[in-house]
This record gives sequence, structure tokens and C-alpha cells, in this order.
Amino acid sequence: MDGMDRYRQLCRRFPRAFGPNGARALARWAELPPERRTGLGVVAEHSRWLWVREWGPEGPEERPVYLDPRLEKQIEGYFALMADRPEQFTPSELYPICASRRQLLDFEEETGRPAGLVFDNLPYYQTVADLILGDPPYLYGRVIYPDQAVGGTVMIPLLETGEEPRYGLLQVYRHSLRGLSGGEFPRGYQCQGITPEENAKKELWEELGIPPDQVAELTLLGHTRPDTGLSGAMVSVYLARVTAAPTPSLGYEGITGLEWLSRAELLRRLRAGEITDGLTQSAALLCLLAQA
Repeated sequence: MDGMDRYRQLCRRFPRAFGPNGARALARWAELPPERRTGLGVVAEHSRWLWVREWGPEGPEERPVYLDPRLEKQIEGYFALMADRPEQFTPSELYPICASRRQLLDFEEETGRPAGLVFDNLPYYQTVADLILGDPPYLYGRVIYPDQAVGGTVMIPLLETGEEPRYGLLQVYRHSLRGLSGGEFPRGYQCQGITPEENAKKELWEELGIPPDQVAELTLLGHTRPDTGLSGAMVSVYLARVTAAPTPSLGYEGITGLEWLSRAELLRRLRAGEITDGLTQSAALLCLLAQA
């Protein structure tokens, strides 16, 4: 059975996968002289995808046909992201990113390792596995946020009602650790449609139960990138002066408690290595520098 016969057979069997292009291709082929039909049809066949060569308006064209909808989302979602966010795929001689559907599919078929858009957690972030054209090619995973310039916010609650200002430190059970994180400042992904300042107040309300009117002052201390090996997203760091001690939202996103630490106690825990959360460490540094 040649490629065209197999194409006709599979097109009838998987009409959704071939889509309207399949019927149009068959109609065009019927009008072609025999010598132009050579090499057309199914070029490569696998359990989850096919590679086909069709006669298009300008001559032979190649494309994938996905028999697995999840694979289609993985590959086509990746190329849609590449088109929408070209700044995330800037050419580089050090890490050249593969922009060939066929090469991505062949790599996955050969290695069993998925490439492309491997996890979609919008509106918060997406996880991609880029195929880097090294020798040999290899995968490099990273996280892409809707807006890399404002990936999230972290807030340092500062309570000044007593003799000495105190910093609010949450105790949080983290799934990634399968245990308590050792203490961290409240934070959250940046929600679309609101400013970073509004996002900071939203997170303070959700995690600490602090109404916006009890945030006496919200000061931007700077920005940090938590892990440049994993993502280029920027996180805004705020100092949030509050007028009353709040009640934390116990159980919400793993929150188990809230402590109010003096500057000396915060420094002691940082020196002792008890606070290991990177966002909290970098936020504390920015805060200490601002108060120096």
C-alpha cells in the first residue's frame, strides 16, 4: 500500500484528526497527473501521530496529523506560545531552540520524553520542555508566566503597634517539600487584569485576612527572580505596614500558623539556616538594605 492509499484509508478512519485539509488534499490529488502524485500521502506513521505530505495551493506541503488530542495540545500549544511570546524564544547560539514540529515529534518518539508544552496551569504559568539543538539534542525545562516582568508578588508584613516593629512570617506546608517550609513571607502569582500593588493587597487579604484598609502603607522594595535556571519571571517585593495583628487563613494553601518576629529574631533565623525559602531570603535582604 503506497502513501496515498494509506492516507485515504486513515483519513476515512480518523476524519477529526485529518480535519478539512484531508478532504481538500484528496480532491486536489484527484486532479493531479500521476507523475505529480509520487511521494504524497502518509510519510511516517506512529501510534499517536502521522506525518503527511499533501498537495497544497502552492505545491507539496507537510504537516502532522495528531491521533492523540493530548499530543496535539502539547505540540500545537507550544508553537502557539512561540508565536504569541517571541521574546521567550529569542535566538541564541548557546541554547538554540528547535522550531520544527517534525523534529520534536521524532525526538519524543525516539526517547519517550515529551517535548513542547508539557503542563498548562494558566492563568498562572505554563511549563515547557524546549528541545535544544546540541550534539546530541536535549531537553531543557522552564516555566513561562503570562507576564515575565510581573510574575508575582511577595509581601513583608510589618506590624508597628508595639514597642518594637515585628515582621509577619507564615508557617506553610509545601507540597514540593511534603512538609513545612521553615517560614516564609506571604506571596502569590500575579493575577491578570490588576496591578502588582492590587495583587499584593489581594494576597494579604487571602493569606492573612488583612483588609485593604488596614494596610497603612505598601512600599515597593525592589524585584527578585527566584530561580533563573527555571524561569525568568520577576517578582515584586513589598513592605506592607499593617495597623492590626491579623488572623491568618489557617488551612488556606497549606498555611498552618503566623509568627511576628523582631528584627533580631528574623536575622537569627536567617543566620541559623532555619529560613530556607528563597523568596523570603531575598525579600528580607531587600528589606534590610532599605532600612540600613
